[in-house]
Amino acid sequence: MLPAVNVAQIMTKRHAGTGLAALVVDSKRDLVLEVTEHIVIADYEAFRAAAALLGPHIRVAVDDAGAGFARLQHIPELRPSFVKLDRALISRIDTDDARRAMTAGLRHFARASGILLIAEGVETEAELATLRDLDIHLVQGYLLGAPAPFPARGRPKRRSARPAPKKAHNVPVLER
Repeated sequence: MLPAVNVAQIMTKRHAGTGLAALVVDSKRDLVLEVTEHIVIADYEAFRAAAALLGPHIRVAVDDAGAGFARLQHIPELRPSFVKLDRALISRIDTDDARRAMTAGLRHFARASGILLIAEGVETEAELATLRDLDIHLVQGYLLGAPAPFPARGRPKRRSARPAPKKAHNVPVLER
């Protein structure tokens, strides 16, 4: 699993003293910078150059694709390694033809562009099965496990607002 840092958290004054920026700059581990629709990037070329200066272990993900106000412009401009499909698109994908069609179209675009898709918010077996049928194998969601904080050292500690999943799935989460 690759640890991810939300770019908005690094950029806000509220988090300036938390060490998030230092984590990214000082990290020698593989790390994903997540860019959300809330981030306004005035100069994409400068952003790409700054990310490249951080080193080859830093990759970019565009988060919340398919959300109401997602900046789809981030995807062709940033050429991310990953695009995370928002839960709003994934929820009920098993029963909604429009959601399936849109996800299939994004999968086609991603493959043609060398981007890996990650489906967020997978909460039911039926959603997971539909994503498998669509050949999307990178998923996140409470069906597979609860979010956990990124530990400074050691293994992640489990924290969950929901109970742990009852059975394991052979679906990778942020890994191939």
